[in-house]
Parts: sequence; structure tokens; C-alpha cells
Amino acid sequence: MGLDTQQGNEIKDWPKVAIIILNWNGWKDTIECLESLQRLTYPNYQIIVVDNGSTDGSIEKIKAWAQGGLKVESKFFQYDPSKKPVKWIEYDMKTIANCSAVTNISDNRTLIFIRTGENLGFAGGNNIGIKYALHMGASYVWLLNNDTVVLPETLTSLVKLFSMNPNLGIVSPKICYYSNSNKIWFAGGRLGLLRACGYNLSINKLDSSRYTGFILCSFITGCAMLIKRDVFYEIGLLDSSYFLYVEDVDFSLRASKNDWKLGTDLDNVIYHKVSSSSNDALAIQTYYIWRNRMYFSAKHHSKIQRFVFNTFWILSRTLKIILWLTKGRVDVILSAIKGCQSYKEGMMGYHDI
Repeated sequence: MGLDTQQGNEIKDWPKVAIIILNWNGWKDTIECLESLQRLTYPNYQIIVVDNGSTDGSIEKIKAWAQGGLKVESKFFQYDPSKKPVKWIEYDMKTIANCSAVTNISDNRTLIFIRTGENLGFAGGNNIGIKYALHMGASYVWLLNNDTVVLPETLTSLVKLFSMNPNLGIVSPKICYYSNSNKIWFAGGRLGLLRACGYNLSINKLDSSRYTGFILCSFITGCAMLIKRDVFYEIGLLDSSYFLYVEDVDFSLRASKNDWKLGTDLDNVIYHKVSSSSNDALAIQTYYIWRNRMYFSAKHHSKIQRFVFNTFWILSRTLKIILWLTKGRVDVILSAIKGCQSYKEGMMGYHDI
């Protein structure tokens, strides 16, 4: 079915898109993302903000923005007070679980707030929003990092690709750095199956006419992943066992195994506030990445692939440990070892390290 892009047509001609934004103590980034979404030209979407147990008053700050009480400053747009107030409906986990108590909203400008009450991680928090979106009849679900800024035509361009590519299951725009809008962070992805990771293609390259058109790829970053509803029905939700990191690699592989195509629209760009890991964050990041890559290998690798992975893993991790020793990062080494132990003991999901 072709997609009619004339704004004057009835909304029923446009498939419904649920945009899920996961917030955890990041309301400043979230309201800038929401402000950019208010400018979308796509006429049939619903924004769902899932708050993952924030402790910084995020929901109250986001509500203040919706009421027009917080002005957003951005390098990509001018704040427009005429778009306020924005209506919202708030749910907790108990209400969400009771489908009959959930209201189906047709107004694009009504925000849905879902309080999880605890940090469920990237996969767990997004899964709450995905379940709600599918129950409400969304044809597509857009997982969008809260620290991104989108352009008005972004969603329209992405949805068009599905009508032109029937086997397309997941698509992403090109993603450039927020701090340097001419530098690429993601221009398609490659799945590193034997290393249990995903690679961002053309990362840190200057954006140019070389990076245009539509390309098929084997990995889509969870930063901006637009997913057809049927993909969830076939392969399920994100694997919440990961909690943090590698879940997008896992989801990309599962979709590919079920003959869904993955693609990136290089003519369409959004901007992402990519931040470097702090000293404290490195230990946490290392714990989850080491644990989760071992879990991914056990889940997806054949015996031969597992042998190759383990051989590479031992060599590369030994070099990592030596490097951290030279930098005095014993805390990171201990987190890495703990991640391996957690995997062996079946301690997946969230773990206090």
C-alpha cells in the first residue's frame, strides 16, 4: 500500500506510530527531545514517555514544560510557546497492567506518561511502552533516545520507506553528533556476530554527499529504531535479561534471522548527545558489557562460533586488563570480573555492583 503524504488527507490514511522515550533522571534532555517532536509533520503519532524510576523530579519537570512553565533552548530550533499547553495522561504500572483502565487517545498532542516506579533498564523500560503501544493499535513503534533532537520531516520520511520495502522490519535515520552536527555517529550498522557487538558505520566521518540514499544493514542502534508491529509479533520484545547494552544487537539479529530487512535512511538525520563515559560510569558499563556479550554468545552462537568467540574474548580481555592495570583502574577490572561471574551464576537483568 502506498503512503499518501498530503497533509490534507484523513489521519486514517496514515499508519499510527508510537514514539517511546525512556527517561531516567534526564528531564533536561527529554524536554528538548519532546519539543523537537512537537514540530513533526507526520499526522498520526502518539508520544509515550516511560519514566524509569527517576529520583530527580523528572516527571514534575516534564509536566512543567507541558504546561508552558519551562522554556527549552536548543541549537536546532526556536522555542514556540504557542504549542503549549500540552495535555497528558499519567499511568502507573498497576493501571497499565489493567488494559480496561487504559484510554485510547487519538490526539497527537496528548502525552502519555508511564511511571515504572523502578529502573527496569533500557530493554525493560522500553518494553513497558511497547506493550502499551501495541495494545493501543500502533502500526509502528519508534524507540528514541531522550537525548536526541529530530527534524520535522524525520518520521514522515522513515514511514515512507516501509511502504516501498515490504520486507523492511526496522529502520533508522542517519545520526550525527549534537555537539558537532557535521560529524556522523551512525550511518548504518554492521553486526559483529563473532564478537557479540554492533558497529556504527562511518562513525566520526564528516557528513557529505557520500552518505545519502537508503542502505540495508545488519545492525540498527537502539538510539533511534523504528520497528514494524509485525516484528514484535514474530520475535517478541527486547530481551530484558540484558538490562543495559547489547539488547539492540540481540534484537537486530533476531529480526534478521526471521527474514526481516534492516535499513538506514541516510537522507534523513537526527542529532544525538553522545557523551563519553565518566570514571564512575566506566566500571558500570564494563560490568554490563562483559556480562551481556557472554550471554549473547551463549544465546546465539553455534559450538564453532562459541569457540572463536571465547578465543578472541580471552585474548582481547587480557589486553584490556593489562591496559587498565597501567592506568590504575582496579575498580574497572573488578567490575569486569564480577560481570563474568554474574553471567556464570545466571544473574542477569539489574545487578547492584
